[in-house]
Amino acid sequence: MIIAVTGSNGSLGGELVPFLKDLGHRVLVITSSNFSTSKIDVFTYSDLLSKKIPFKVDLFFHLASINSKLKENQIKDEVRITSDILSALPSISCKRLIFFSTSKVYGDNSLDINSFHESSPLNPMCHYGKAKKICEDLICSKSLDGELNALIFRMPPVLNKSDSSNIGKLINLSKTPIPIISIAQGDFNKRSFISFENIKIVINKILENIEIFKNSEIYNLSDDRVISLNELLSIAGKKKIYSLPMIFGKFLFFVPFLKNVLLKLFGNFVLDNSKLKSNMGVKLKTTAQLLKAKDK
Repeated sequence: MIIAVTGSNGSLGGELVPFLKDLGHRVLVITSSNFSTSKIDVFTYSDLLSKKIPFKVDLFFHLASINSKLKENQIKDEVRITSDILSALPSISCKRLIFFSTSKVYGDNSLDINSFHESSPLNPMCHYGKAKKICEDLICSKSLDGELNALIFRMPPVLNKSDSSNIGKLINLSKTPIPIISIAQGDFNKRSFISFENIKIVINKILENIEIFKNSEIYNLSDDRVISLNELLSIAGKKKIYSLPMIFGKFLFFVPFLKNVLLKLFGNFVLDNSKLKSNMGVKLKTTAQLLKAKDK
């Protein structure tokens, strides 16, 4: 199978490309990095838009993004990437698209515990979530017109080899000899994450049964079950997390300049992945299982 991938320079794309190659597929990398275009099977967006890619592509993975900390004036640029790809797909005879979106289309972390499923109202608060929602709408429009068969995956924060995210930095800190002091809210908050191991399980299922593309669908793609921040850090660092009393945490949440940071770390965000498991017949692993497996 010939597969095209955007976003190969990202932390997730950097793992996806070798994974697909190891499965025996030919992978075409679509990149904005001009220095890479001398390599075999590496093409620029300009090549794609000017119809210079001499292949018929069976499946297109769209991971590319400006970044997850998008500014308001970058929303149009983010959407344009998706728009350009959609307009170029006919030139490579590709009608199958996998788009990696974000759970932020539902909103942000909250002190309340809400479980989001695919039919939940969309209420993106950040510019990144707003841009991805527009991209989803463009893809769905093409799908309704019969021009495309697409799978959209709404994903929570990814747990992989990258240490650039706040969660990644905390996990790396937990693995040092430094004692980790948290707040009691981190013992009870409920968070969804997605690990690359579960992404591989889903992708394997799709590649083994391409008929999954018969209908375009939107899926929540997350690890099975939720996990609290303190449990995650405790498992990853193989150490006890020292929690300050709940009342101390409540006081910190009243400090204006701390509230947003604390919500990102100790807020709740639960993604319901039951539709994906039911429709695809896959069994996903829990975040805790995968963290423990890495330590063996």
